[in-house]
Amino acid sequence: MLYSLFYPFMVLLAYGHQKYHWCLVVTKRRPKLLLKTVVRPESHYHRQCIWLKKADIELLSLFSVALAARYTLRLFERPTRMPCLSQDLAFEEQSPFDEFCFLGRKVRVYHHEPEVNNGKTLLLLHGWEGRSVMFRPLIAKLLRQGYRLILPDLLAHGHSEGNRCSFYELSLLILELDRKYGSFEAAIGHSFGGIALAIALDQGLELNKMVTIGSPNGFGNMIDAYIDYFRYPSSLKAQLKRIYTHQQGKSPDDIGPPLWGRLNLPTLICHDSNDVVINIQEAHDMHASFPNSQLFITSGMGHRGVLRDNQLHAAILSFL
Repeated sequence: MLYSLFYPFMVLLAYGHQKYHWCLVVTKRRPKLLLKTVVRPESHYHRQCIWLKKADIELLSLFSVALAARYTLRLFERPTRMPCLSQDLAFEEQSPFDEFCFLGRKVRVYHHEPEVNNGKTLLLLHGWEGRSVMFRPLIAKLLRQGYRLILPDLLAHGHSEGNRCSFYELSLLILELDRKYGSFEAAIGHSFGGIALAIALDQGLELNKMVTIGSPNGFGNMIDAYIDYFRYPSSLKAQLKRIYTHQQGKSPDDIGPPLWGRLNLPTLICHDSNDVVINIQEAHDMHASFPNSQLFITSGMGHRGVLRDNQLHAAILSFL
């Protein structure tokens, strides 16, 4: 396929790009911190990668929608490891962590202990192609309130191993974290982290409270949003859901409003009105489906920028 054909050339280009960074540092035109950013096709030539993948899917769709769906699923479950911001990298290097093997892959889990412990542990789950350090602006505020914090880099993200990230495997990982670190008082999930939480709740995870930030209104809606965001053929939506139903024995659409109606735990649904990844309407639909939920809307922060919003932090602290 086109992506596989052109990828080696992009790797060579990335190698040259990295050497250029080295020259800039040696000549003291840029700080040494620049060398900590590894140049990869997926991160530095992201737009070109997206175009090639879309071309592959459209070509496959001409021959077989089922074949195109299987290829799309492979892309859907293979996140790109995005580079870490310099200020986040410094914080990450100073944060204590554990590592353990899960389904044959090493998982890194950061843990933060408060000076005065209130006896409650929170689980924080980052979003797709993110990493746990993205919660950095919120971490210090939660610690001051006495919460013990558990923040994993999810499979194929951050410092955890793997190149594939199945949502149902993530739910099993969440259940394993619950066993390893004690029961969680509450959990905070950003974007697809909220969906992973929902699947884990469906599989037996027990929480007293839940917070979602910029999450879609269910797993089925997340598949739809993925197809729409990358402008893939809309016929792939139903085909992808059929594949998941065959694999898991449950339709992705069941992880959504049908599940929300059975969840009585207090839930804070947060969303930014300028989120271009997950439409704000998703939050309103979730709020209508949850029997015991609150809705908090921010403005002007976007899908990831909302994690830095002080008003959001205050709403979460008040809710917890």
